[in-house]
Order: sequence, then structure tokens, then C-alpha cells
Amino acid sequence: MVAVLWTVVGVVVFGAVIAAIGSDNFGEYIWYLWTTLVPSKAAKNVQQLREVQREAIAVSTERSNTSSQDEFSKWAKLNRKVDKLRGEIEKLNAGISTQRAFFKSQVRRVIWMSTTGMKIFVRIRYRKVAVFWLPKGMFPGWLEWMLSLTSAPRGSVSVSAWFMITDYAIKGAVAFAITKTAEMALAKRKIGIPGPSSSSEKKTGQEVKTTERKNA
Repeated sequence: MVAVLWTVVGVVVFGAVIAAIGSDNFGEYIWYLWTTLVPSKAAKNVQQLREVQREAIAVSTERSNTSSQDEFSKWAKLNRKVDKLRGEIEKLNAGISTQRAFFKSQVRRVIWMSTTGMKIFVRIRYRKVAVFWLPKGMFPGWLEWMLSLTSAPRGSVSVSAWFMITDYAIKGAVAFAITKTAEMALAKRKIGIPGPSSSSEKKTGQEVKTTERKNA
């Protein structure tokens, strides 16, 4: 079944992407998008926090530029305002932290349902379905039997076997991509670093010039 085949691929690819990014980092990114693009209570609180922080910085700067001796009454008024704004910031931070923690717990739940939960469901729901059939007589009997586990018709690839094959291939591709990216980054970094021979030659040239000056 083509639908089952691509469902398995999609679930495995999504799981590999989450594993590469990290579920916590993914949750933070979704939280940022949620509070930036979606009008919600959390977005309103985040926007309010930013405004209060900007106001606190402005008032704190004005207080720093005000003499506590020559303009005590103004300085005291600004000082009280700074304390009030700091209290508001702490209150908003506490509320936002609670909202973020709840939001990220929901994201983790969705991730589990989309990966582990989806794998369990598909394996149970389509355990007797042939994802695709193997060419007749191409593989030995024992291999055909293994690829049909747990309940698919013999001579076909079962959902469980297809999950293992796809998972192995995707993880290998991700690991290869990460390794190659790291190697390219390291190569670019090495290009900008002068080798020991060039630095020693430069040092030798400077020593020669110094010796010539002394002799002159």
C-alpha cells in the first residue's frame, strides 16, 4: 500500500528531524512562532513584558543621569518607578514561564503522538498489510520470512520491517549529512588559519631584518 509506505517514511523523517534539532529546542522555536505570529494571551504577555522592560531601561537611564543630591526629589521618584517596573517585570516573567512550560509540555505530547504513538498505531493497524511485494524468488526463504514479520503475507515487506529499514536509512543519511557539514565547516576554518611554516618564515624574515638593522 502506497499510503502506508509514505506514512512510515513521513513518521521516520519527522522523528529524525526532531532528534537532530532536539525536542526542547523545537519546543522553544514553536513557542517563539506562537508568541510572534499568533494573537494569544501568551503573545500579549510577551509583548507587554518587552514594553515594560524598555520603559524600565529608559527610567533607569534617566535616574542614572539625575543627581541624588542636587535633585533628590526627582531621583527618589524615578527610583520608586524603577522598583515598581521591576516588580511588574518579575510578575510578567513568572506568568510567561508558567505559560511556556505548559506550552512546551503540549508540544512534547504532540511530538510523542506524531512519532512513537504513530509508530505503535500504524504497526497495530496495518500489521497484516503488505507494504510492497518482493520479486518472487529473488531472496532466500528465511529472509522473506523475516521481512514479513510480524503478520504480513510471506514474500512481502511488513510495516514493522519497513519501519526498521526506513529508520536505519534515514538515520544513516542524517548522520552522513551532519558529518559532511562538520567537515566542510572545519575545512573553511582551516583555510583562514596560516600554517606553521608560513608563520615561522615570517618570523625568520623579521629576525633577518632586525639583524641587518643592528649591523648597519
